[in-house]
Amino acid sequence: MMISTKKYYLISIKSLIFFILLISCSSSQKDKETAVLNDVETYQRGLSSLEKSDYKKAVDEFNNLSLNHPFSSLAKKSDIMTAYSLYENNEIKKAIGKLENYIEMNPKDDFSDYAHYLLAMCYYIQVSSQGRDPSLSKKALNSFKLILTKYPNSKYAKDSRIKIEYIQNALAVNELNIGKFYLKKNAPASSIKRFKSILQNYQNTSVIPETLYRLTEALLMIGLKKEAVKSDAILKYNFPNNEWTNLSNSLLKKKSSSSRKVGLTNSIKNYFITIFD
Repeated sequence: MMISTKKYYLISIKSLIFFILLISCSSSQKDKETAVLNDVETYQRGLSSLEKSDYKKAVDEFNNLSLNHPFSSLAKKSDIMTAYSLYENNEIKKAIGKLENYIEMNPKDDFSDYAHYLLAMCYYIQVSSQGRDPSLSKKALNSFKLILTKYPNSKYAKDSRIKIEYIQNALAVNELNIGKFYLKKNAPASSIKRFKSILQNYQNTSVIPETLYRLTEALLMIGLKKEAVKSDAILKYNFPNNEWTNLSNSLLKKKSSSSRKVGLTNSIKNYFITIFD
């Protein structure tokens, strides 16, 4: 009789354990299904993590939304927010990869203009740490220019113009410094190439007066006096009161007044015709 009772209790205990596990599994499965279905809550959790500057968690939340709700109305926005979270977390390469993939898959999406802008910013924030390598600056420059071309009325257009101006000036300064380095090394021919590049590609930058002065200096070093006079004349015409114009006077003070007037009516835009005709 005791054996039967023991057996009965064992069967009862096993049945109870199985029943508890069954309920637990059902509850767990139900919780998972509820979590998967709640895309809005997942998105809100991502935003909440962003506000707390917990960018890694924000990336996880937005990625979960995109993975579990690919057809949600929030899916594309979540992809953009993932890239932004990566950007804020200084995971720039991952952010660039995410944005490039987004732009490729959504070339005309509502968030495409911002995707292009954020991609440009990913390159832009790296500009100051690149030293003399201009590749990142040029990528940023081209990205911002693309925004003005594709989205001229975008709310990101104004800031893109400001960034373009800054980058062009930085690139021009870099070219000028390299040209001056060649001058110090007594290699005027190499420096002239750099100065010509500035005058061709960065005409509205702040280094143009010094560039024209250095070009005059380099031309005199290789004996091209006529071309040097023309470069000096363009400097005087475009920047009559500039400090570099005053310095240029001492370089060509022995030239005749008639020689100095050559090319005075020419702008920087047409300087190649004036100097190297």
